[in-house]
Amino acid sequence: MKLLAALASTALAVTLLPVVLASGDSPPPAFACGLSGGSIDTILGTIRHLESGGNYTARARGSTASGAYQFLDSTWNGYGGYAAAWQAPPAVQDAAAAEHVNGILAAHGGDVASVPLVWYIGYVPRPASPDWDSVPYPSAGNVLTPREYQARWLAVYSEIAAEAGAEPTSVCPPAGSGEVVTEGWALPGPRALLEATSDQLNSPHHDYPAWDWIVPTGTPVYAIRGGTVTRTTLWNRNWWEAGCGTTGGGDCTTCGIGVTITDTDGTRWTYCHGSAIHVTNGQLVVAGQQVLTSGNTGRSGTPHVHIEINADGQQRCPQVLIDALLRGLTLLAPELPARGCSF
Repeated sequence: MKLLAALASTALAVTLLPVVLASGDSPPPAFACGLSGGSIDTILGTIRHLESGGNYTARARGSTASGAYQFLDSTWNGYGGYAAAWQAPPAVQDAAAAEHVNGILAAHGGDVASVPLVWYIGYVPRPASPDWDSVPYPSAGNVLTPREYQARWLAVYSEIAAEAGAEPTSVCPPAGSGEVVTEGWALPGPRALLEATSDQLNSPHHDYPAWDWIVPTGTPVYAIRGGTVTRTTLWNRNWWEAGCGTTGGGDCTTCGIGVTITDTDGTRWTYCHGSAIHVTNGQLVVAGQQVLTSGNTGRSGTPHVHIEINADGQQRCPQVLIDALLRGLTLLAPELPARGCSF
C-alpha cells in the first residue's frame, strides 16, 4: 500500500515506501550522506524506477496514488488541469515531480540524500533519532527502515548517474572532531572505544602491515595526520555479499568506501570499509577531522576500520603509533616498523 507524509516545510505530501522495495532483498550498506553529481533528471529517474518502474499510467491499489511518481490526488492537486497524475502526459508528471524535488533540495541545502527520506517518511530525521532504524507503518506492508530505504535509493541513483556519465561523489558535512593528542596528531577514533579495544593492537594483521580495528558500524573515524585527500573510493557494497569471490573483478573494490590522505612529508594515510565518507578529493584536512564513518563495505568480513600507513614507499605498522598516541606520545611514520604486525 502507498502511504503519504506531509512535507512540513513546503506543505507538500509525498509517497512513502514503494511496493517494489518489499521484495525482501538485502539493501546495500548504509550510505547516509549527501551526493553531488547527477542532475534533477537523475533524481527523477531514480524515483520513477523505484515508485512505478517508469509506468506513467500506474495506479496503486487501495490508494489514490498514481502515475510514474505515485502522487496522491490531494498532493497532485489538479496539476496542469488533470484530476489525477495518471491522466497527465509524461512531461506534465515530470514537471510536477521536479517542483517537489526542487522544494526538498531547497529545504535541505541541496543534499540529494534528503530526497529519499522526505519521499519515504516526509522529513529528514535528526542524526541520533531512533526513526532512522524504525520501520514506518509496518502494518501497511513497509519492511525497510529509513536508513535502509535511503541506501537502496542512493544505490539506484548512483547507477543511473554513472550510466549518464555523471558518477556521483559521496560527501558529508563535517560531523565532529576527534581528540588531538598533540599538535598535528590525533586519535583515529573515540578514546573510550580505543581503550576498550586496545587488546586489538596486539592482534596481527592478516597479510601485510596495517591495522583492522573491529568496531560497530557508525563509529566516527578521524584523520591521524592532516594533509590533502588524494584518493577516495565510493563502492558502497560488501565484497562477499556482492559475490566478488576471492579475485574480484567488475566493480568490486577492496577498500569499499574509503579515503587516502597524503601529508606534507608524502606519507599516505588510508582508511577503508566505511559506511560514509566526509571529505572529497583535493580537500585539505587537519588532524582530528572526521573523514569517515565506519562500516562493512569492500573486502570486509565484519564491521571494522582498516588503517594503512605508507611512508617512504613502504607499508608501516599503525598499531605501534596508535598505542603511543593513546599514551600521549608520537612517532614519525618512517620510524614505525614495517614488520611484526603481519603474518
